[in-house]
Amino acid sequence: MPIVCVGINYRTAPVALRERLSFGPGQQAALLRGTRLRDFGEPAGLREFALLSTCNRTELYAAAPDVTRRFATVPQGLAEGLAAAHGLPAAEFADHLYVHTSTDAVRHLCRVASGLDSMVLGESEILGQVADAHELARREGAAGRVLGAVFHTALRAGRRARTETGICRCPMSVSSESVRALRESGWEPEGSRVLIVGTGKMSRLAGEVLRAHGVRDLRVVGRTAARAESVARALDARPLAWHLFEAALREVDVVFCSTSAPHAVVTRERVVAARAGVPAEQPLRFIDIAVPRDVEPAVRDVPGVTVFDLDDLQRRLVRNLDGRRREVPAVEALVDEELRYFEEWRHGAELRPLLAAMHQHSEEIRQREVARALRRLKGVGPEVEAQLEAFSRSLVNKLLHEPTRRLRDETDPDLSDTYVRVARDLFGLAADGPADRTEAPPDAREEYRGESAA
Repeated sequence: MPIVCVGINYRTAPVALRERLSFGPGQQAALLRGTRLRDFGEPAGLREFALLSTCNRTELYAAAPDVTRRFATVPQGLAEGLAAAHGLPAAEFADHLYVHTSTDAVRHLCRVASGLDSMVLGESEILGQVADAHELARREGAAGRVLGAVFHTALRAGRRARTETGICRCPMSVSSESVRALRESGWEPEGSRVLIVGTGKMSRLAGEVLRAHGVRDLRVVGRTAARAESVARALDARPLAWHLFEAALREVDVVFCSTSAPHAVVTRERVVAARAGVPAEQPLRFIDIAVPRDVEPAVRDVPGVTVFDLDDLQRRLVRNLDGRRREVPAVEALVDEELRYFEEWRHGAELRPLLAAMHQHSEEIRQREVARALRRLKGVGPEVEAQLEAFSRSLVNKLLHEPTRRLRDETDPDLSDTYVRVARDLFGLAADGPADRTEAPPDAREEYRGESAA
């Protein structure tokens, strides 16, 4: 199967190299729209392209529109095309590249879309990135029916992994796990008042996660008023001056701490003062992800107060990762299943033009020989002509029946490829005959079966 994946990822290359070979959306579109990749892929007949570029990977997928096309060597020129797009020598990346071909390339993309190849096992963002990569390639006219089938297979595998297994059900980010910990302690985001202490990247990310979970009353406090206002503006939150910090503790029910202070900014005395007159059954929860810790350990002893620090969250994340790892065999089995459906489609896509060519070739021979026989049998009537016509059609159909059945029934990809090549050679059919133009089935296993049976 003429499919190739050439790429680098977080396992094979450091970030310093990955960032040099990364492509923004505009750069991806320009590369797919241009002729550079086609020039490098043309010797191998590769005319379909899609580019997946994220912070953790850059992968180029290429395919030949003629599914019967074969190449003896992997077109290393594709890697040169990627590097050349950034004006870089390919030699700098040669030791960090990986190459997958044929079914292995499809399997790799399925594992990527399912979160099995991610830095954070089971992360869900990659599925959307795979979908975007295919949509961009399709929109730019770079991806056709072969890559369409490849990406449909991978996207279906990714969606099934998320709905049929638990590979992404347990959060793996500190912010998401913080929300999970709060919910398990009885907290509900609707109507909650949350104070974010700190104005760094983690504070902003926490605010985004809290907003996504339905928190409407969000406040930001920091030692620098301008930065607190900037973060609050980005989160549609209310900025507070630092001197209002203690007063805010009396009004909120969750405090998210992420400052760079060298000492605790939430002391036991401060919390006790803020809790004066507040019933113990009205809880106050702290999420402290700062190092050093923002919340003094003694705060845990204050009645009605719950504290989750980075160690607490890390233990939870380790349990989550263990849970995700237990789901890996189920996802791998799911990928294998989707690959079988893809192979059925591929098998049918290869066979249709071959079988059509075999029958057309045989029909042309039949017609010539019948015409020759009728010229020799001068003066025979219409009844004899009809019998000769019926006999010849029946003979050709019976001769073709067994090879046609064997070609259709063979499920081993390597043996099937051999049969296709041998059949073309034995029947004297051109290897670059008319390609099957049936579009890839749209995300339905039943349609894969129907395609292969056609």
